[in-house]
Amino acid sequence: MIGQTNLSWKVQHPVSKAWIRLGEKGSVQEALIAAKQLPDPFVGMNEDKFMWIEDHQWTLESEFFLTESDLKQFIELDFPSVDTYASIFLNGKPVAETNNAFVHYRFDVMDKVIAGKNQLKVVFTPPIMYQKPRMAKVGVTLPAPNDVGRTKVAPHCRKPQYQFGWDWSLRMLTMGFNEPAKVIVYSSNRVLANYSNTLEVSDEQAVSEFTLLLAKETSESFTWKSKLFGDQILKSDNKHLKRTEIISNPKLWWPRGQGDAHLYEDHWILQNEKGDVILEKNVRFGLKKVELIQEKDQWGTSFQIKVNNRPVFCKGADYIPDDIFPARITDEKLRNAVKTMLDCNFNMVRIWGGGFYPRESFLEACDEGGLMVWEDFMFACAMYPGTEDFLANVKTELDQQIPRLASHASLTLFNGNNEVDVAWKNWGFQKDYKLSKKDEAVINSFYRKLFKELIPQTIKAYSQIPYEHTSPLSNWGNEQFYNDGTQHYWGVWHGTDPIEDFGRKSGRFNAEYGFQSFPELATLSSFSKPVDWKLDSPLMKMRQKSYVGNNMIAKHSDLLYGKTADFQRFVYFSQLTQAKAVGIAVVAHRTTFPRCAGTLYWQFNDCWPAPTWSSIDYYGRWKALQYQVKQDFKDVTIAARIDTLGKEKYVLISDIPTGFLCEIEAEIYDFQGKVLDTLKCRQAIAYPHSVELFPQELSAFRGKDFAVNFKWKDETGKTCERLFIHDLLPEKQVPVMEPLVTVESLDPETGTGVVIIENQTILKDFWFTSREGKVVMDQNFVHLLPGKHRFEFIFEGKLTKDSFFWFYR
Repeated sequence: MIGQTNLSWKVQHPVSKAWIRLGEKGSVQEALIAAKQLPDPFVGMNEDKFMWIEDHQWTLESEFFLTESDLKQFIELDFPSVDTYASIFLNGKPVAETNNAFVHYRFDVMDKVIAGKNQLKVVFTPPIMYQKPRMAKVGVTLPAPNDVGRTKVAPHCRKPQYQFGWDWSLRMLTMGFNEPAKVIVYSSNRVLANYSNTLEVSDEQAVSEFTLLLAKETSESFTWKSKLFGDQILKSDNKHLKRTEIISNPKLWWPRGQGDAHLYEDHWILQNEKGDVILEKNVRFGLKKVELIQEKDQWGTSFQIKVNNRPVFCKGADYIPDDIFPARITDEKLRNAVKTMLDCNFNMVRIWGGGFYPRESFLEACDEGGLMVWEDFMFACAMYPGTEDFLANVKTELDQQIPRLASHASLTLFNGNNEVDVAWKNWGFQKDYKLSKKDEAVINSFYRKLFKELIPQTIKAYSQIPYEHTSPLSNWGNEQFYNDGTQHYWGVWHGTDPIEDFGRKSGRFNAEYGFQSFPELATLSSFSKPVDWKLDSPLMKMRQKSYVGNNMIAKHSDLLYGKTADFQRFVYFSQLTQAKAVGIAVVAHRTTFPRCAGTLYWQFNDCWPAPTWSSIDYYGRWKALQYQVKQDFKDVTIAARIDTLGKEKYVLISDIPTGFLCEIEAEIYDFQGKVLDTLKCRQAIAYPHSVELFPQELSAFRGKDFAVNFKWKDETGKTCERLFIHDLLPEKQVPVMEPLVTVESLDPETGTGVVIIENQTILKDFWFTSREGKVVMDQNFVHLLPGKHRFEFIFEGKLTKDSFFWFYR
């Protein structure tokens, strides 16, 4: 039998010495906010009011009770996520010290517990205070451009790197427990984790290895009962029980859009020699073969994901932590994020390397939906130690995280780090940090030991998932850089490239690219007031963490849509600009397959409310970009392609595994809604493939403004429709008749509504939203032909029919 108790904590203020309730999980910062001793850091300029916390150690206390019979059993303290430097004491006796937020710590405390009340104390030391006296042992200064603290300790810390400050995040070095800590009492051995590893896959059979990790080393035998595979009697090898099984005629796991994301379901029971059940669990696993193809070809060097021997074009985004406070992230929010990605036709998500490893709930949702996971290890944009102590610390992290992650059918690629190699070679670290040639040699050796030796060697011990040591493999800027491997294209945002270059400068696999926008009015109102709604206000300057920031948004927004003194309309223009920028890139990437094999834009989400590169803001409100990629990522879609001359053409794109015959109709209108021409064709399309539509017929309209409305039938026979505006001067303000917009229904019980739009002239980029709450439309930021249009939406919050407003051009 296993009993466990979640611990509840209180924290002592280091100055006042008062005790404050923390609860089962959370940080000292969250406890201070809840006690109203500090304000919400997301509001106004409050973030600066939290910096003093880094100057003090913080003491947390808890207690638990044990009986005399408990003392005759195994007793452990279980800490799934200690953040980060903690000294643990039980009944006044030292238990352990922790130094890695990515490690699940377990401590045998049988020699320290007593019957009755047990007192537990944990003293947290902030990162600078902990690392400052230890940094000299590394022997070299390690570049850390995203650490905004007075002492750059981020590379030395196995803690989420984004919390040290990033160009989309405030600095907030949390201390506490990201998941509840527990006291676990058990009478015989227990199972800590279970893993699966696919060894071979063919059409005829698959071979999988299954592992159970025991808490205690033992010589006794165990009976492992499996509903799928029967019973086996096993002995542990270094706390591991392993069994290898052959599955005939396997049903394979496929990414979304390529086939069924099949998961086998099994029921396991593990019994010891006495017949005691120490594990009973429902288990799921998937079978797939994944390959990373990196070969020389006519363009350079490929970077292609193959699943079950089929090349797959990867579509998705980069995913950052959902909150600056990790303990606040719920499983529901994680599952909803995956649902949104799948609803928007993603087949891949990249877990960015400056946050933390994903929870089981997130990975399980990816498994179920067929969402491939590109998993970075948690290293980003800095140079890291390669000392024996640091590597040993990371090895403990890898031994826990790799088998857990690789057990999921969705796990498709391991990547060593985010932009560490490209930063070392291109960001001027050597000069900025005054590094000698000897220093450079040391840092090079650190990189090799960590990313080219330790990590790949550890992966091979647990999994056959492909690994690459870094992303990107090539820098942006020089034309030849776009021909080899992964690319993070930042020539528009961090350079001087025109926005059309998103379509001209494509890598072999585009793992990062993006453009910022502001969140909408309801989100702006959560942290600012109308007096702050100016790009040069102190709050907006502080909230913008990118060094080019607000001026870069304004520069391209003004070029595309014209200047406006109305800040709310500027927000609207900023979102249109972001959607156009990323849309240009997505379509270019999809239409150049097989040269380009993937497109992952930066970034899907936010960790706080601010102007960032996200397509969905902190509160889950969709920006124009999210609606755009939902259309552009469809398995069968028609999209606008900006060619190398800057001219727009229209393309049919398909990712359907089998070819099909597509019926297409295009109606061409002037801006008053008059039909100028109707075009029809039947187009055979293979996988994956794109073809230009009506190039000659549409060329006759190039010198004028026009709209073209496409209708087509996808592979299921469903009719789809999409309207495009060919606008010679999009920044020109064209007179438009005011539409009649009516909220027809609003049901607070179901959170659903219907809006009717009646317009007599073409409306460009019609956006329907609310002043508060949250609204997600089935379509939004859409062009509308004259007529009556009905749109459904879902909403959260106490909205009335007066809550809504809209923009259009």
